[in-house]
Order: sequence, then C-alpha cells, then structure tokens
Amino acid sequence: MGLLKIFVHHSFRYFISHPYLFLLNVFCIALGVANFVAIQLINHSALESFKASIDLVAGKANLEIVAESYPFDEKILADVLKKPSVEVATPILEQVSMLDKYPGEYLDVVGVDFLTDQPIRNFQLASGVNKKEDILDFLKDSRAVGINKKLGQRLGIKLGDTIHLRTPEGIVRLKVHSFLEMESGAIGSDEHLAVMDIANAQEIFHMPNKLTRISCLIKSQSNRMEIARALQEELPSSVMVQTPEKRTLKVEKMLGSFQLNLTALSLISLFVGMFIIYNTVLVGVVRRRSEIALLRCLGVGPKAIIIACLGESMLIGLIGIAIGIPAGYFLSTKLISWVSSSLTSLYLLSSIEHIFISPIQFILAVGMGLLAVGVASLFPSMEASKIPPSQAFSVATLEEKVHRFGLFWFLGVGLSLLLAFLFSYFSFKENLSVLSFGAALFTILSFAFLSPLVCQLIVRLSQPKHILLKLIMSHFSRSLHRNVLTVGALLTALAMVISVSIMIKSFRYTVDGWLKQSVRADLFVTTAANLVSGIHQSLSRDAEVLIENDNRIESVDRYYEFRSEFRNSPIKISSISFPVAAEKNNLEFRRGNPKELFRQATGSNRIFINESLSRKFGLKEGDVITLKTGLGMINFEIFGVFKDFTTEFGLVLLDRQTLIRFWNINTSNSLALYLKNPKEAQEVKKDLDKKLQAVGDYIVYSNEQLRTEIFRIFDQTFSITNLLKITSLLVSAAGIFFNLLILSSERSREIAVMRSIGASKSMVFTLVIGESGLVGIIASFLGVIAGFALAVVLTYVINRSFFGWTIDWSTPWAIIFWLPFAVLIIAIMASLLPAYQLSKDNIAKNLRME
Repeated sequence: MGLLKIFVHHSFRYFISHPYLFLLNVFCIALGVANFVAIQLINHSALESFKASIDLVAGKANLEIVAESYPFDEKILADVLKKPSVEVATPILEQVSMLDKYPGEYLDVVGVDFLTDQPIRNFQLASGVNKKEDILDFLKDSRAVGINKKLGQRLGIKLGDTIHLRTPEGIVRLKVHSFLEMESGAIGSDEHLAVMDIANAQEIFHMPNKLTRISCLIKSQSNRMEIARALQEELPSSVMVQTPEKRTLKVEKMLGSFQLNLTALSLISLFVGMFIIYNTVLVGVVRRRSEIALLRCLGVGPKAIIIACLGESMLIGLIGIAIGIPAGYFLSTKLISWVSSSLTSLYLLSSIEHIFISPIQFILAVGMGLLAVGVASLFPSMEASKIPPSQAFSVATLEEKVHRFGLFWFLGVGLSLLLAFLFSYFSFKENLSVLSFGAALFTILSFAFLSPLVCQLIVRLSQPKHILLKLIMSHFSRSLHRNVLTVGALLTALAMVISVSIMIKSFRYTVDGWLKQSVRADLFVTTAANLVSGIHQSLSRDAEVLIENDNRIESVDRYYEFRSEFRNSPIKISSISFPVAAEKNNLEFRRGNPKELFRQATGSNRIFINESLSRKFGLKEGDVITLKTGLGMINFEIFGVFKDFTTEFGLVLLDRQTLIRFWNINTSNSLALYLKNPKEAQEVKKDLDKKLQAVGDYIVYSNEQLRTEIFRIFDQTFSITNLLKITSLLVSAAGIFFNLLILSSERSREIAVMRSIGASKSMVFTLVIGESGLVGIIASFLGVIAGFALAVVLTYVINRSFFGWTIDWSTPWAIIFWLPFAVLIIAIMASLLPAYQLSKDNIAKNLRME
C-alpha cells in the first residue's frame, strides 16, 4: 500500500505536470501497436477468408480429394463411394471466369451436386420462396446460378438478372436465380464465389465428366487418417487425398514467408518508439533526481524505485495499447485491399472481404506492446535505483553518468556486429530463416550503440568560432543523455526507409534484367481470368489452332503450370517447349549453355529447378529427385539450376513432351508467340484480338505490355511498405517535437538568464532550431550508413534465406540524396513550436522558478 501511495502521488503528479511527455509515450506505443495489430489481423483474415471460401462448398466434409494439376475423371467418384467408411462423397467442379460488362470483376463458379451435398453443405439458396422449391426450380434451369448477395449489391445485380461470363470458349449467359445465404462457418468467404449445378457447370465450361474436387464425410473420425492413406494408395497419383487440417496447413506454409515479412516490417515502428520511450523515461529520471533521492533517504529501496518507474511506463503502455488496438483495426480495413490483391496475384485465389478478429492477435499485440515498454524503460529505471542519495541531489549526476561513453558503447557495437554475423551465418547453415531477422536487429543495434560515440566525437572535435554555434554545441553536449536517443530513433527510421528502398530498387532492377533475358517472346496470349485471379484457366483448343495457323508466327511456346508437393512443401511445376526455348529463350543457368541444356533435356526425365528449390533443399546439378506424376512416383534428374523470381516455394521446369508423357496434360495456360518479323507485333496483336474475341475470352499482350503488367503487380506487392516507412518517420518526428518541448521546460531558467544579459528572442529561437538541426544532421549521416548496412542484410541474408533469390545490387541515389534533407527539414519543423515558446517565455517568471 505504501508503494501504491508513492506511485500515485509521485507519478501521477508528474504526468499531470508534463502532459506532452505523457502523450509522446502514448502516441509512440499506440502507433506501433496499431501497425502490428493491422498486419496481424490482415494475415489472420487472409487465411480465414480462404478457409471460409472453401467451407462454403466443402462445408462439414472431413476429407477431400483434390486435383493437383488438371481436373480428373469423375469415375474416381464411383471408386470412393464403394468404400464402406465413406458416408457422403459429393463431386465439385470449380472454374474462374470474368464478368462481362463489369471490368475487373470475376466469378469463382463452383459446380455442386445438390442431390448429394446436403449433409455437408454450408450455404442455402435464398430467393424469397420456400428453400425446397428453390432447389427444384434451380435445377430446372440449366443456366441458373447463385451469387453472393454482397457482390450483387455492389454491382447492382438483382435476382432474375442475366449475367455474362467470359470463358475460353466464348460468352456464357447465366440467370441469377438466387443469392447465397451463408451459414456461420462460411461467413467472410470471398464475395466472388458463385454456385450452380455441377452438370450445367461441366457443360458451359466444356469439361464433361471432369471434377476438381470430391468432398467426403467419413463415418469414423478416429480412422480418418488411415482412410486417407488407403485412398491415396488406391487412387491415381495425380489426385491428392487430404484433410481440411492439412489443406489449411498447406496454405499457411504457402503464405508463411509473405506474412512473416509483413509482421517484421510492422514491428519497425514499435522498435523506433522504444528509443523514444527510453529517452523520455531517462529524462524523467533526470528531472526527478531530487525526488528520487528524497525517497531513498526516507527508506524506499532500489527495488521499489525500479517498480515505480516500470509501473509508470506500464500504465502508459496500457493506455497506448488500448488506443492502438482499435486504431489497428481501422488501419487494417484500409490496407486490406492492397494485401488482398497481392495474395490473389501471387499465392491463391482468395479475396479478403472481411476482417476476422482473433483474441490471439490482440493478446499478442498487448504482449508485444508491454514487452517493448518494459525493455525500453528497464535500463533507465535501474540507473535511477543505483544512484546514491548524496549524489542524486547533485544537478548533473545522471547527466554525467550518461556522458561517460566509452568502453561499454564500444563493446556494444562490436558485440552487435558479431551477433549480426552469427545470426546471418546460422540462418543459412541451419536453414533457420527466422534468424535472419536477428541479423537485421543487431545491425541496427550496432549503429544505435555507435551513435553516442559519434556524438561525443563531434563534440570533442568541433571548435566553432561563432558564439551562437558555441552555444548550440554546448547545449547539444550537455543534453547528450537525451540527444543520443533521439539520434538513435531517427537513424533507425531512416535506415529502415533507405534499406527497404535499396532492396526494392535492387529487386526491381534484377527482375527487369531477368525479364529482358528470359521473357523474349513478341506476344503473349492468355485468358483474362488468369490476369485477375492467378493461373486458373486453360486456353481452348480452338484458340490454340487459330494462333498456330497464323503464318506470321514463326514458333509458339505453350506454357502450363500447377502446384504440387515436394518433401511436404508446396512447389510449382511448370512446362514449356524445350525445342522452342533452345532457339528463343535465354534463361540464366548457374552453369552450362542454355541452348545445349534445353536440347539435351528435350522429352527426357531431365528437369530444371530454380534457385529457391535448390537452396531450400540443398539440391544441385546431377541430383535425382522423385516427383508425383499421373503414372506414380517418377525419378527425375536435375539438369540445371536457373534464376527465377516467379515463386519462392520452388519451381520445377520440364519439357512439354514430359508433361504429356507423365501427367497426360495437353493444354496450356498461356502462349508465347515469336514472330517472323517482330516489327509486325502491333499489327498481329490487333488481328489476334479480333479473331480471338470470336472464340473466347482472351487477352493478347505485347512484350512491353507484359513487362508493365508484371511491374504493376510488383509495385502493388510492395505498396504497403510505403505506409510503414511514413509511420517510422512520423514516430521519429514526434520524438523530436516532444523532446524539444521537454527541453523548453528544462532550460527555461537558463534561457531566461541568457535573455536577461542581452540575448535576443531570435537568438534563442535559432539556438533551439540549431540544436535540432544538428541532431538531424548526425542522424542523417548515421542513418544513410546504417541504411546501406541494413540493405545488405535485407538483400543478401533475409531475401536469400526466405526466398532463395539472387538479387543484383542497385542503389536508388535520388532517394538517398533527398531523404537526409527531408529528415533535416522534419527535425527543424518539429523544433519550430518549442523554439517559439521558449523565445516568448516570461523572463522574470522563469528567473523566479527556484
């Protein structure tokens, strides 16, 4: 109770008398927590939205049979139904098509068997009449479709309206018979989902007797895994038997690297805020040194002082967290479209339409916020508890201790650099990618430890002649206990901005060079749906024949891709025509001549893998790996390793003939066209646009247009980093602003003395701005160096550890040139109000303070 009374009287009085300091800490914690909560909610919502979309049709099914590469024959359904343990088995066909007259909108059409899926269904058809009659009416109309009510409302589509789907075989007209009424398990599913009778879906998509999934209900839950293994052994290897848990785990692995990197970026602003919290707590300790000394004289022990200081910080942290959590939810609603577009383009077809709130995410946010506050305030609290009362009554004691920069800070720099190197080494050596973030953390910490040494060196070396410059340097020197932390926060924010900018510029530069070398066709043809929702559709044979018969085209390379598994990890398997690639393509291989490699691998069991797969599993040229094919498990020889930036999971590239031979797939997702006369590209494109319009839904891209589209997706993927950069700089600017307000209070008597002996208002104003500018200059200098160091870690450690890509360095000199000036301007602008207030203070009043 005594400690509580001390805390209430001692701490709350300080909060009330220094509201700006209080708001500074609350603001920093709230902003950091808001970023963290927003990213966590988006990551969680991405997975939950996917699960909700699958659950809409899979519903209560506890076992699934899915196509890994190409829709399988529906005869498999009869084999599954023969199993006595299978209570329900219902077929599903899923296809994606663009909505005509609604640019950029698509439907993920799911064909279901309404006669067999009732026990597992997770939706109802709602059209204002009895639901049983609804199903009968629905089945009578071969063009009936049920769409998500949310999509209907957004696009102005009503019941009874006719919608037009653009498919590879042409326009299909469907009647909106019903809206989907979700049950609780499917709330938040993708609004683009639509359902229709499976027989009608097979007809309109020209896929007779084909299925993409079979959803099963197994009688005995305890034997589910054994049943899954038994089915997998009996069914063709081109299909996969999985539980919903395995499906979710697979998606979690697929999104793992993307989500972890977002989380790491979201922690940057919290990390920057820790510097400011440390600084303000230390300033509070310095300002209340006499009070702390008095408490010690009255019998309060060191532990009680530590508890009181930590209690203050934790209270501020709880208030900041309470503000940051709802702010994070609001922020997530603004960021969701950016992340959703990236996920759809790069990973899986699942548009995030709903923010899923998980208590775990909030508990994690509270824990991270309190941890940041606790760590940031622990050391100044311990410093306060160790001061003997006799010394604490001295005005300069704590400031002098903080001035004693030397061996401790030097060892801090050396130890941080050593740990950064060790974390980098073991992230590769032990294949522990998460350790690479430790390398980034200790790289930043090394510069944080370096900043006191640099500040002290500048103070010792500077010998200004002008009186105003001497005063600026004197004030800066006597406030090193505060300024070094402000420099640390600012250089951290600046380093983050510069390093991310370098990494993105290098990545963009590398991808640009890779595209020029590898993607060399004159024209590219694919379906519109593939550009909006990822690779899901194949071209019709009519479209391929039309293109192949054009005598202006010298050669056609047919591309097909599908997802598979290798050593329980997701990979992508792609095929091209190796004979065409030998003449036209120029992939960058680790060793060997591309033309010879393609020629020798044509039609054989020789395959190529990308760097990501090579580094992830330690594979090299000459190794033999086993892949699941339509004919079972087949051995393939790794004939080369090539540079690739299309996926971080791992990519296997095989010849078209090999794809047909082992997977029995003879269709294409896209075509690369090489013209006899490349100068005719625009003319051929216009002609193909008109001809293909008559047979289906296709888009013809020139090489330049494809590159533009690729970089649009690239920029969209990294757009969220812009917000995180701004947030970090905002936190730093707030730190400068509020710390200078504290400076105004600390130096009011000193400034009053200066004013009384002749110093002008403009001189005081210049003095404050000059000190702030000096902080900005030092932070800019160290921040640029730290930014380059951190960029090395991001580009060559984190990137290679997580994605396995080789990126060529490219420096964005324009950003690096203007950013230090921007930081200097931020520092000066943040000091304007404190400088104005200090220059306008009443001299007589301030002289009477003591």
